[in-house]
Amino acid sequence: MKWFGKCVDYFFTGMGFGAICYVCILTFFNPGIAPTVRETISVLGISGVIGLLSMIFKTDLPMSAAFALHFVGTFILFIFMAIINQWSINISSIVIFILMYGIIWLICLLEQKKTVNRINDRIKKRNLK
Repeated sequence: MKWFGKCVDYFFTGMGFGAICYVCILTFFNPGIAPTVRETISVLGISGVIGLLSMIFKTDLPMSAAFALHFVGTFILFIFMAIINQWSINISSIVIFILMYGIIWLICLLEQKKTVNRINDRIKKRNLK
C-alpha cells in the first residue's frame, strides 16, 4: 500500500506542474484562447503520467541515464498530448516544452536544496545539545 501512496503522490505532483504550465502557456503564449474540456483532461492526465515517470529518479539508474529517459519519455508524452489536442508541433512549441522542462527542473532542485538545508540545520542543532 505504501507504493500505491507514492504513485498517487507523484501523479498529483505531476498534475500540479502540468496545470501550472498549461495556465502559463495559455496566459503568456496564447492569450484569449479558452481551454477546452478535452485539453484540460488530457493535460492533467498526461501530466500525472509524467509525474509517475519521475519515479525513475528513485531507482538505481545513474542520474544521467534517469534524466535522459525522463526527458525522452516526457517529450514523447508531450507529443502524444499535442496530437490528442490537435496542437501544432513546431520549433516554437518544442522550445516552450524545453523551457518549461528546465523551469520545472530548477524548481525541483531548489526545493531539494531547501529540504537538504533544513535537514542539515536539524542535525547541527541536535549535535549542539
